[in-house]
Amino acid sequence: MAQSSDPIGRESGLPGDPEGQGRSVPGSGKGKARRLLGSLPVIAAALLMLVAAIVALAWYASVWKQEVKVARVVVSGLNLLSRQKLEHSLSAFTGRKLLEVREEELRRALASEPYIKEMKIGRELNGVIRVTVTERLPLATTFFQGQRMIIDTDGLLLPDNAVSARFHRLPFVSGVSGTVTAKPGVWRMPREDARMLEQMISAFSESDYAGLMVREIHLVPANQTWFQASGSPIRFILGNEGNFKEKLKKFEIFWQKVIAKKGLDCYESVDLRFRERVFAREPQIAGSSPVPPEPAPAAPDSLPAIKPVPR
Repeated sequence: MAQSSDPIGRESGLPGDPEGQGRSVPGSGKGKARRLLGSLPVIAAALLMLVAAIVALAWYASVWKQEVKVARVVVSGLNLLSRQKLEHSLSAFTGRKLLEVREEELRRALASEPYIKEMKIGRELNGVIRVTVTERLPLATTFFQGQRMIIDTDGLLLPDNAVSARFHRLPFVSGVSGTVTAKPGVWRMPREDARMLEQMISAFSESDYAGLMVREIHLVPANQTWFQASGSPIRFILGNEGNFKEKLKKFEIFWQKVIAKKGLDCYESVDLRFRERVFAREPQIAGSSPVPPEPAPAAPDSLPAIKPVPR
């Protein structure tokens, strides 16, 4: 019988196949090890070339980065401030080497802007410095030292600079006192007053009607702070302590049940500080003796009309 001419048979190293004797069987451990050892120099050479390329690129990038110059400064995150004005204030940094520009220099260049609360500064390899600004949030307006000022959520008094014209419902606050200078042109309210005012205005903004009606908030120490509603001279006393939401709810009910029926000037003051009662005082009559106001008990869902004692 003639020998098979199948090449697989010749490579297999089977008995009777002299040409295949001494050859490793494909897929055997010995064959894999031999091929792996044969390819190690190639892998090592490739890795060496890759490492060399990475080192060269890193060196080139380092040298190139040191020579990159500022192409422009971009300011973002603005609502109240002018982007053109701020970018113009930072234009002096254009043309300088990117790595030589320090954050302190950028911050000093914008230090005179009172409405900047925070800044984040980033550098980009295309030569752009990006300044992301967080602005201060207006809370109310006031008059201070003969000028209209903005009170922000941290109790800072800032120059108006036409900011109030962009907001339609910033309440006016009077009676601001005890301020200290934060920096030139900027003053700071006492922290307790600022916190109390923020809580009060937050309660107004979350109310159904009181936030639309408030005209002026007058800060008075000793728990005597009051506000006035649009079109009415009545002083509604809120005090300086918490539970402003509850007090404003009583105000809304009292306004609908009593003020709307009796008239916008039917009382001199309405005291909302007490939990279950509302005290109202009628306007003072010339020549009359002061008489304490009569309390009106507050029903769960509504306030009854009251009969205050005139004084």
